Amino acid sequence: MMPNIQPHRLLDKLFRIRRFQYSTYEIEHPEVIGTLRIANIPTNILEVPQEMLPQQARGAGVPTYMIGGQTLVAFTNRGQKKEPSTELLTPERMQTARRVELTTFVGDQSAEPWNEYVVQGNPPILIRMRTILARLDWYPQFTNHLGDPSLWAHQNTTQNVSVAETGEAGLS
Repeated sequence: MMPNIQPHRLLDKLFRIRRFQYSTYEIEHPEVIGTLRIANIPTNILEVPQEMLPQQARGAGVPTYMIGGQTLVAFTNRGQKKEPSTELLTPERMQTARRVELTTFVGDQSAEPWNEYVVQGNPPILIRMRTILARLDWYPQFTNHLGDPSLWAHQNTTQNVSVAETGEAGLS
């Protein structure tokens, strides 16, 4: 968090989704085969007032935002299903459970699109976000309620802020 940020003074902005697609990855491990989909979607977009910014960040031409979000992860299993686990994979169990890193088994033809969100204002602001898989872990002794592998995706999200092009109806 930036120094001198006072959360109660941040301005919660209205926004809409202009374009949304998952980043997709083909997993080709001998025991885990399928398509992994990940994305980070904003839940809150908070504008930081200019007076709270460091001097060098003021007057940049576009507002500064803090973005709260939720990561969505889905896996379409094209491999063999197993019996669902009787125990849940909890954060505590993840610390000691056997883990297999699958990152090297991600195919070369990944799709990592930019998602776009338009923030209400005059002018409207375009926020572009791209979610990229950094690491994929598999917990082989656990499956989900459908009998699919228990996977944990580590991801990075890059953001870009600019003035939206004209024609953003209803968001002035």
